[in-house]
Amino acid sequence: MDVIEPTPGGAGNDGSGLDLTPRPPTDDGRTPRARSRRRWAPIAVIVLVLAGVGFVAAQALTTATTFFYNADEAVARQPELGTKNFRIQGTVEPGTIQRDETDVTFKITFNGAEVAVVHRGDPPEMFKDAEPVVLEGHWDETGTHFDSNRMLIKHDENYVAKNEDRLKQADEGGTVPASTPSSVPSAAP
Repeated sequence: MDVIEPTPGGAGNDGSGLDLTPRPPTDDGRTPRARSRRRWAPIAVIVLVLAGVGFVAAQALTTATTFFYNADEAVARQPELGTKNFRIQGTVEPGTIQRDETDVTFKITFNGAEVAVVHRGDPPEMFKDAEPVVLEGHWDETGTHFDSNRMLIKHDENYVAKNEDRLKQADEGGTVPASTPSSVPSAAP
């Protein structure tokens, strides 16, 4: 059997220069290595949570369906917006509304910029010349017009004054009084 004697000047008992003596435990009974591992766990969780929040915020900011551009801004940002959905705001240019069986074409303006619009479907009843509108859709592939699939028109103070009862009913849930039996037509025998 060979016996290894410590070499002079070596730090360890095996003569390799390594200190292999056990480290004394800390005040709470754990080794120093266990403490450093536990410090990283909360930091890792915080980093993951912040990364998740950042991802959700980035997704919310890149989806532009809840944000709208004025017509002049949308024209300036047309290459950047491409065919992504967004909302555009402008005023219907008088004399430009043309209707066919499925579409309504017109132009909107804002700060001197003019945008041709093709709206699919029926526009709201209040749609008319010189009316401010917000349209949801995207630039067409050629970039010549804005394809709209949703139109919003804001009520002005004149509409509110003229239709106070109608707006009150809408606020109450749009309830209509039930018909009385005498007002319901009966079937003839």
